[in-house]
Amino acid sequence: MKKLFLITYLVIATVSIAQNQEAKKEHKEKKVVVTQVIDGAKVYGNKWTNTEEKMNIEKAIAEHEMIIGEDMVFTGNIGKVCQGSGCWMMLESNGVTARVDFNHHSFFIPKDTQGTAEVYGKLKSKMMSKKMRKHLKEDGAGDLAEKIYEIVATSVKIKS
Repeated sequence: MKKLFLITYLVIATVSIAQNQEAKKEHKEKKVVVTQVIDGAKVYGNKWTNTEEKMNIEKAIAEHEMIIGEDMVFTGNIGKVCQGSGCWMMLESNGVTARVDFNHHSFFIPKDTQGTAEVYGKLKSKMMSKKMRKHLKEDGAGDLAEKIYEIVATSVKIKS
């Protein structure tokens, strides 16, 4: 009876470990998923929210005090993209930049993405720790200031 219990326990433990390793592997793969295609533009993240109100990132940052924390669409050119996993990008216009966080790694874009983007999310100002700035620099962001503007995006529409 003890042998049967021990064998059953070992089988269950082995299956459990294998399942955990598979789940970790899937998370590490960080799959790029296109959720929609609208007029040739690829959407990543949640389905696109149709809205006519769009604000260029340069204007948004200039007027940030009035729109901080509001859901809206920001537009600009894609600057840098995370070279580690495609989990963030920089949205730029005339030298003004905001980092776009893809809702805390809930979606990813291809690391070689270029073109223009519309980003649905919330703009905020953020103080970046030295450790985080170093991490982002290693992933291709370049040198970032301690205070940055960041959009936490729930969806991104990219036109290449």
